[in-house]
Amino acid sequence: MTAGKEAGVIRDFERSDIEAVARLFQKTFRKSGKPSPSLSAYLEEAFFDHPWNEPDLCSKVFAESDGKVSGFVGVLPARLEIGDRSLRAAFAGSLMVENAKENPLAGARLVRAFLAGPQDISLTETANATAIGMWQKAGHPLDPGYSMNWLKVLRPASTGVQLLERRIGLARLIRPFGRIADRAISFGRRTPFTAIANGRVSFRDVTPDAFGEALLVLKDTFALRPRWDPSSIRWFLGQAEQKRNFGYPEWRIGYSSDGRPLAAYAYFASPGSIGWLLQAIAAPARLDDLVDDLFAHAYGYGCAALRGAAHPWLTPALMLRGALFHSRSFYVAAARDKTLLEPIKSGQALVSGLAGEGWMRLIGDRFD
Repeated sequence: MTAGKEAGVIRDFERSDIEAVARLFQKTFRKSGKPSPSLSAYLEEAFFDHPWNEPDLCSKVFAESDGKVSGFVGVLPARLEIGDRSLRAAFAGSLMVENAKENPLAGARLVRAFLAGPQDISLTETANATAIGMWQKAGHPLDPGYSMNWLKVLRPASTGVQLLERRIGLARLIRPFGRIADRAISFGRRTPFTAIANGRVSFRDVTPDAFGEALLVLKDTFALRPRWDPSSIRWFLGQAEQKRNFGYPEWRIGYSSDGRPLAAYAYFASPGSIGWLLQAIAAPARLDDLVDDLFAHAYGYGCAALRGAAHPWLTPALMLRGALFHSRSFYVAAARDKTLLEPIKSGQALVSGLAGEGWMRLIGDRFD
């Protein structure tokens, strides 16, 4: 480590840092040195035009002695409530350090700066293996319930091709053979995924606005939940709708016979590809109905498989239907008042997906 790097400082992220952070993001996560105007514009939108933006809850950069920005942790403000109590929360994501081996303490300093902020609850749902070590050294273990990721295979051969493509790009040339194999597998068999009409809940496609209205009702099912209002939920949904690398968003609501929303989910779908669940939410008695409709809809759309980050309240229904679970990213929650963490530990908190970091294009999307 050089003396100059030792003299680096942690400071607030400013608009003038956007280009430097965009270059760092491209180099760290996209392995590219190519500038991206669309990424720079998005960083400004996500971190400076956020509807819950607060001056003292801001992202941090690591600046070397010569002023060069070589480290960053994105901080997203969140407004939560537990009972009648309003809470300030913050999510940490996109932790990155240039030449981390030359400056091994920069990442830990960024994490500590985030944790020292004024928020009541500190969260992350996208920590990788390196970042989770920093959180654990600070005394905050991962939460297993929210750290699990899952995959439900709908078309086995096409799923295998999709997974192979992630390692070998040319594997896309054998997609037609995967489709042929899946048709052969299903020939003469009943459709394997069918939502059961039980008269208690009826699912249908809806607009993003209708989906947002349902979330405002269904969020109260959870002990710890976001303090969305119509304006903020529209902003989050608008951001999520731009994430097209996973396909196009499908918005679904399950209604009771008298028109009340009982369940809702949104996922990104593309025929022949692996769909991605953005958000699922339901009254406890309707979770099985939600998962059945989700799998049937994705199968009917032509998806090879469906995957998603953990929603602990959904895990039993997914397990009973043969979903595969694995670790991909890690969830951590920290608070000075430990009682605030009880709903998270018990899986009764709505703090992931649209209520976390899942709406961000930085997670999985492409930039020109």
